[in-house]
Amino acid sequence: MTLETLKEELKTAGLATLFFLCCFLIVLVLKKLFLAQYDIGFYGLSAAVLGAAVVGKVVVVLDKVRAGTRFEASRPPYVSVLYKTTVYSAVVLLVVTAEKVFHAYRESDTLRIAITEVWHGRDRNHILATVLCIGLAFAAYNLLSSINRRLANGRLAAFLLGKHDAE
Repeated sequence: MTLETLKEELKTAGLATLFFLCCFLIVLVLKKLFLAQYDIGFYGLSAAVLGAAVVGKVVVVLDKVRAGTRFEASRPPYVSVLYKTTVYSAVVLLVVTAEKVFHAYRESDTLRIAITEVWHGRDRNHILATVLCIGLAFAAYNLLSSINRRLANGRLAAFLLGKHDAE
């Protein structure tokens, strides 16, 4: 791996992480505002930062493997965006549910009871809201990535920043 390749990979992962951090911070602010009306304090900055770092890197890796590029060449861009968003969101659903079940299992010592408590309690709504928010972030990221690839790398950013090529 050359130094240029490493720099490009770090840049890609850094931009993806920054994108997801912005998305997660928006969700964090909304959650804080919703809970404020009930006088409930909420602090989740570290979770947003850690989540963005993990999701940013995982998405970049998945974009390089066959599962992430499955429909890019053979189908319209929206098919690839929907596929990636669905697959990535399903993985988040599994991971978040497994985490909740793990914590419930530690308290109940029975897997069946833990699953029942998570799915029939308030955790189900929290899981679904989390997956929905992260899924929307995935959809936006995948759409912007697809547009950027179709325009040739870097042209979308130049367009959005107002840097027009002299054509």
